[in-house]
Amino acid sequence: MNVIFLAGVHGVGKGYLGAPVAASLNIVHCTASQLIRDEKGRATWGVDKLVFDVDDNQLALINAVNRRRASTRTILLDGHFVLRGETGGLIRLATDVFSGLHLSGVILLCDDAETIAGRLASRDGVSTGSESIAELAVEEAAHARAVCCSLEIPLIVIDSPTEMHLMDAVVKLLADTAVRG
Repeated sequence: MNVIFLAGVHGVGKGYLGAPVAASLNIVHCTASQLIRDEKGRATWGVDKLVFDVDDNQLALINAVNRRRASTRTILLDGHFVLRGETGGLIRLATDVFSGLHLSGVILLCDDAETIAGRLASRDGVSTGSESIAELAVEEAAHARAVCCSLEIPLIVIDSPTEMHLMDAVVKLLADTAVRG
């Protein structure tokens, strides 16, 4: 089974772009937050995106993805490399989490912090400063690169993503996986 990890900060377009691309390619789109919520029976984060039970959440995510392995050929899994903990500090998720997900590749979506702040305000009704978003985006990108390098998996970075950009990236990773497989 292929698991392609679609990464980026909240509001960058992972779900907005990921769902239609997955539907077009006849693959499954899942969000890490929904899988964790389903696995644990509750959310461990609020509208402010501050997360508690980070380690337990990641174990729940790994279990949920592994349970889907038998019934699904490819999952486009959207999630994060870095989260804000319950006190607001940045938490880099352990490389072991991504190893446990058996990723085929990673697509990192990036966009301007002001644009993302506007999306979050429209979508969630939450005012998030662009400085905070930019700080998280820098950490997300750095940790994505480090994890992909450590696990020797491909990373595709898309700036100002569109549905077509994402479609091309997913198709490329699927083709590369078929060649490596």
